[in-house]
Amino acid sequence: MIEFGQPAALWTALSIGLPILAHMAYRRVSEKFYFPSLRFIRPSQIPRTGKRTPSDIPLLLLRILLFIVLTALLADPYWKSELNSVPSESQEETILAIDLSPSMAGWNGLKEAKEKSLTKLDELTGSVALLTFGHSTTEVQALTPNIDLLRPKIESLEHSWTHGNPQLMLDKVSKMFTASTKHKKLIIVSDFQRSDWQTAYHDMEKSGISYEIVQVGQKTLVDGRRKNNLSILEARAVPAGPSKVRVWTVIRNWDDEMKTVDVELFAGGEVQSTNAISLPPLGSIQSQFVVPEGDFAKATVRISNDDEFLLDNERPLWLKAPPARRFGFWMSEQEDDETDEEKSFLKTAVASAGDNGWNRWVWDQDQADGIRLGDDQLSVELLMVLGVSTWFEEESLSDPILAFLNNGGSVLATPGEPYSSSVSVLKSAGLLNYNFIRVAGGANQTRNPFRVAALDEDSQLADVFAGKAARDLYLSAIHRFGIFRTGSGAEEVSVPLRDREGRPLALVKNYNAGGRFVFLPFRMNTGWTDLPLRNSFLPLLMELVQGGKDNVIKGWPVLEAGEALKGAENDFLAETPGAYRFEDQWVEVILSGTEFTPETLSISQLKESFGNAAQKDIAKPLVDSEPDVEKNPLWVWFALLASSILIIEMLWSRPLSLTTTQT
Repeated sequence: MIEFGQPAALWTALSIGLPILAHMAYRRVSEKFYFPSLRFIRPSQIPRTGKRTPSDIPLLLLRILLFIVLTALLADPYWKSELNSVPSESQEETILAIDLSPSMAGWNGLKEAKEKSLTKLDELTGSVALLTFGHSTTEVQALTPNIDLLRPKIESLEHSWTHGNPQLMLDKVSKMFTASTKHKKLIIVSDFQRSDWQTAYHDMEKSGISYEIVQVGQKTLVDGRRKNNLSILEARAVPAGPSKVRVWTVIRNWDDEMKTVDVELFAGGEVQSTNAISLPPLGSIQSQFVVPEGDFAKATVRISNDDEFLLDNERPLWLKAPPARRFGFWMSEQEDDETDEEKSFLKTAVASAGDNGWNRWVWDQDQADGIRLGDDQLSVELLMVLGVSTWFEEESLSDPILAFLNNGGSVLATPGEPYSSSVSVLKSAGLLNYNFIRVAGGANQTRNPFRVAALDEDSQLADVFAGKAARDLYLSAIHRFGIFRTGSGAEEVSVPLRDREGRPLALVKNYNAGGRFVFLPFRMNTGWTDLPLRNSFLPLLMELVQGGKDNVIKGWPVLEAGEALKGAENDFLAETPGAYRFEDQWVEVILSGTEFTPETLSISQLKESFGNAAQKDIAKPLVDSEPDVEKNPLWVWFALLASSILIIEMLWSRPLSLTTTQT
């Protein structure tokens, strides 16, 4: 039968009245005949004009037919015919989604998931697909009526190591069903761990999908919390004196009762030490081991007691010294004696600030030059910008240095010549908020040098400079320096060092990401101060640029399973926990801490994740579907018919040629 895709267009059929009105208003023009005389023409009476009737009825009918065809063409006609009915089995599709996140390895979750999934296969009809999910989704088996294909694949499933993300599964399932299927079913088999599922959401009723929840891994569940789990939350190797390494760990008790456990340090193929600790209810406690440095390259801290979730009972770590921290310089390409002397002092000072083990500094000018060219993937902890002047602005270094500071780097800057130009460049870059007044001391050294004022008692510098170190600092002479006063935004800047008249000798600006900008109003060379010649120079410099951060021991990269580490040539993908060697780094891969938590969501809480719709009966369709039909468009035929009628009408209504009458 014929139906129309745009039935509203049928109102255009009212235009049929146009040719009818045109034919009623049309008057035929009489043909002229020429006579030499009117004497033989008889007079006749002119008939009255009454109601008019359309003229040329066949042509009128042809034009009405043309308008009817055009109206039908605009309404998008098609021929609808029902298809042969599809067997009911092929109209039922089920997706079996099984959670493989690491938490499924505990509380007998994965084993129970396999058993219940195999039992479900005996109850299903139609086509079934197998989908696994964790941090990502994997379609193990596409929709197939041969359900027995899924059995060996379910039996061979193993847990993953990356933390769970069920939202990816919920977003994918609606695209896996056939568009014409009547019954869309989703069976989710998971432990529904709170840390994974608390942000997942998909409106099942809106998508037309019926669902069933199969919750597993609920062994020892009490009030939404599974019992009997201990975890190693943290493990780190730090120096413990001469030729010794301290392994520091944090153990967590997830139960509400006191527990006593044994924590082992396993290295060199055997247990090196064991600590017996008592864990408070729902609390954590530290455990430490001390081993000789150099005896072992890596170790594993583990809990010897068995519990319901064993994946978080081990933590691998390296016992080697962490990588050295890098520093570099930015300066003008034109050589300058003052800058060269300053660079030599600072390079020696920073390189000697560390030791040969856990706190090392290495000069890496290539890395510093790379950052200067805009490469933000390089690793440098300290940049020293010497003799800031117009070259800094000409090379447009404001953006690279701000990006470096916002990534947690430290910058030490000193003025150049002319001094006012240095201040102007730093202010325009948003690095310095103080106003410059003048240079104190003149160009030459003075016999009455400026001295460092007493440090604030509650400052970090006061703790470092005590006793003889303070005496050496206070006797230091500063021959000349720039005098500054506060300006707008100066509240963001701290002044840890002043002269005896209260004028700033160091300006420090901290950034939210951990970056630190330090500006010294004098140069670090003997022409400006004698600090480089004194013992106080080294601790003063490192305290200013680090702000006490040197007390935090830097370790090797620690990645969660699933993360990646960018290398010079290739990238390292963390797959399973362990200690690995990658290029010039020693990497530790650990299990995500979100998988430790024993809390799970209840069935009532899970309804909110599925649009607050109740579980549907998977034996019935969620919505009533119309029978499948086939629509064959007819617009081509109507277009050909309209074209043919138009051609006939044009030929019919063309004007007749009149022969010229000769006198």
